[in-house]
Amino acid sequence: MRDILRRPRGLIGRSILVVAAIVFVQLAASVAFYQAIDRQTLREDHARRIAELLVVGDRVSRLAQADLDQVMTSRYLEAEVVSAPPQAPSQARAQTGEADAIVRYVRLWEPALAKRPLRLWSEDQSDGGRDLVGAMGLSDGRWLSFRSRHFPRPWPIALRAVATTLAFSLACVALGAYALRQLGEPLRRLAEAAGRVGEGPPQPVVVEGPTDLAELGRAFNDMQQRITGLIEDQARAMEALSHDLRTPLARLKLASDYVEPEDIRAMVGGNVDELEEMLRSLSAWLRAQHAASTAESVDLPALVRAVIARWPKLARYEGPRTLTVSTHRDPLEQALIRLVDNAVRFGGKAKVRLVVDDPEGGEGGPRIEVLDQGPGLTDEVLARIYEPFFRGDAARARDTGGFGLGIPTADRLLKRFGGRLQIANRDGGGVTASVWPPVGEG
Repeated sequence: MRDILRRPRGLIGRSILVVAAIVFVQLAASVAFYQAIDRQTLREDHARRIAELLVVGDRVSRLAQADLDQVMTSRYLEAEVVSAPPQAPSQARAQTGEADAIVRYVRLWEPALAKRPLRLWSEDQSDGGRDLVGAMGLSDGRWLSFRSRHFPRPWPIALRAVATTLAFSLACVALGAYALRQLGEPLRRLAEAAGRVGEGPPQPVVVEGPTDLAELGRAFNDMQQRITGLIEDQARAMEALSHDLRTPLARLKLASDYVEPEDIRAMVGGNVDELEEMLRSLSAWLRAQHAASTAESVDLPALVRAVIARWPKLARYEGPRTLTVSTHRDPLEQALIRLVDNAVRFGGKAKVRLVVDDPEGGEGGPRIEVLDQGPGLTDEVLARIYEPFFRGDAARARDTGGFGLGIPTADRLLKRFGGRLQIANRDGGGVTASVWPPVGEG
């Protein structure tokens, strides 16, 4: 479920792409449709005008006293009577489809011209325009030659229609994208809440949106409560079990004092001590899952100095003398104790550095770094360093102690209250544990 919820933006993005594809197909179909209508309309318009021209020209040619060239010629039309019909250029003869269609419409509009020889073609001009050129045979054997300069092409009207369709389509896409974004907002919040499940107190999501999304939000809140309840029940059961085990361990410890010989007594006592330490570590890790805390004003340098005072010769502090922030004191202190102990135990010495400006983290606020002097960790170990009971080096001698719960406990404590822990190798050797303290209203 979490994987599905983490991709709402991908789902919305794909939905927008589908809408855009539909709009593109509609736009392409509209272009073809408008172009066909525009071409048909222009053919009929050209045919009507030429038909009128030819009818008038035929009638004027019968008036001997009329100068046909002057009567028929205008700003956009040149006409003259010639003895032989003009010949169309070879390029024009190869592109006669449009002209033939206009000729058919001319004969349709003026049946009287059906028996007259009529030739029509178009010629492209050097300035990018196009002329409609033609000739019609007159009753006296001569030819009426005419040229209509820069007659309109079919695209201008289609372009206006396409522009209108495109503007409308873009408005529809924008409206659809806005609607999908609003619809996906509850999904985004649900995805963020799903990513935080198990890392802190349950945070119910706001139940809103369409019926299906509202039902999903309610189901998620119920699921979150059940998961939290199961985790807390499991943790309390393990805590109770570990607490009950301390009694027989105490008896075993007491009985070990009467064991002979001395080496066997020491071995039994050492094992009992190790079991007690394991139970304490396990209890601390389990309590971190449901620990409670209230934010308060804390002087971070003073808190760090109090922590490293446990190792007076092995840990030192570096940073400002005072810095007060609102944070959760006890979870932060417990996390630092475990991190410094881990650094001293496996690195020999530890340096705790308080960084006020945090350009690397990008989250704002101070950052506490715990640096050791060890050899560093492999990539495989870094990938599993937060797993409970995982020891960073399987070849480490058992006399180093630890049960693989220090870093997982620190990580769980910080995450529960909004903090963050990052373990990384340091250039030149050693490991750096970076802590972003949990913040709150103090």
